[in-house]
Amino acid sequence: MSASVDATSRIVFVRHGQTDYNSGGRVQGQIDIALNETGRQQASAMGPVVAKFEPVKIVSSDLSRAHDTAREIARHTDAEIVLDERVRERAFGVFEGLNRDELLERYPQWYRQWRDTGECTVAGVEARAAVGERLVAAVREFVAREPGTYVFVSHGSAITQAMVNLMGLSPSEWMGLRGPDNCHWSIMDQSSRTPSWKIIAHNVGVLL
Repeated sequence: MSASVDATSRIVFVRHGQTDYNSGGRVQGQIDIALNETGRQQASAMGPVVAKFEPVKIVSSDLSRAHDTAREIARHTDAEIVLDERVRERAFGVFEGLNRDELLERYPQWYRQWRDTGECTVAGVEARAAVGERLVAAVREFVAREPGTYVFVSHGSAITQAMVNLMGLSPSEWMGLRGPDNCHWSIMDQSSRTPSWKIIAHNVGVLL
């Protein structure tokens, strides 16, 4: 997949592999949960494919599920892995670690507010706009240092909010982008036209 003629940098957002919290329907957030066996297989299959984009650097969330996923890409390229807390998943406050039934039992009103609006600050849920801003700040910082292709290994909600932000939209107001699946990736190319970034591909993965 070649870059558009006016692109100077490319971002490949990769979501980490599956964890037991993913398969069990539990809110993960910033809890440090390891990849499960399926997740490790997903990462192993994805790694050499994403490495073909020849990144100048792999920027990863410091949570182990993302870092271990990033290692599978790094095995096939000379690119350095840099851990950055700004690339972490959205914080989900008191919801973290709970499944739907537990959320409805313990926090029914807050849970419904979160599902209806995407926000629930009273429960300690990080605002979508704030998530997008911190990840995009990292993107812009790395691209400003050296144009090129960067792989950002992150998390479902964080990637979604960052992509919406880069499209010039507000994550708190626009919810038209579906989050990526485990070990799937999305590509954005930098452009001289407004907005400054364009989606080239979204939620692409390897068939196992």
